[in-house]
Amino acid sequence: MQEEMEKMISIIVPVLNEAPLLGPFFEDLEVQEGDRELIIADGGSRDATVAIAAGRGRVVSSPPGRGRQMNAGAGAAAGEVLLFLHCDTRLPPGGLQKIEDAMRDPRIAGGGFVHRFDLDDWFARFISFSANTRSRRYRLFFGDQAIFVRREVFERMGGYAETPIFEDWDLSARMRREGALALIENPITTSGRRIEVWGKWKCFVIWWGLSILYALGVPAERLTRFYQHVR
Repeated sequence: MQEEMEKMISIIVPVLNEAPLLGPFFEDLEVQEGDRELIIADGGSRDATVAIAAGRGRVVSSPPGRGRQMNAGAGAAAGEVLLFLHCDTRLPPGGLQKIEDAMRDPRIAGGGFVHRFDLDDWFARFISFSANTRSRRYRLFFGDQAIFVRREVFERMGGYAETPIFEDWDLSARMRREGALALIENPITTSGRRIEVWGKWKCFVIWWGLSILYALGVPAERLTRFYQHVR
């Protein structure tokens, strides 16, 4: 098998009123090595999000909705690999290099990272364990697992479905038809702010309950009224 050359990674960050998180997020990205560009896809923020982001990367605007915003960001991207990264999620040390290493194999269409919260309690560990079990067995990734994909594959699939929720599940399911998917075992670290705001029981009902209903075929549009944002 012939190895591919290193490819530039376009990091696409969907944001909406996330000003308090952006400073630490950008600082964390600065220590990542690798050829990359940063695109911030704003969905109509009313706080200082756009002003903060403008000095760090290219800002594109779209109607709100992660699917729409990430499609807009991908449309402005120049990289051969697209990395969709939430601003409350941190890559592991050398995370971009891990993606480059995975994408040298031409059989790999894309992938994601093992999941971990920034909280250390039994509930956070349980949710991460269930997410990682799903990812290892089925190669289905959620957005806080830093999904990455070859640009040509993303364009061939038609990008993200512009559904209100589960756009990440839908994308990774379609990616499986395009090639093998890599699971990088160095864990990302994502914010436990939903657990802190919603509480453990509500998180369990929302995350597990909606996932089961979606897997059974209930449309995402019908499920979105049960999902609440924490911004």
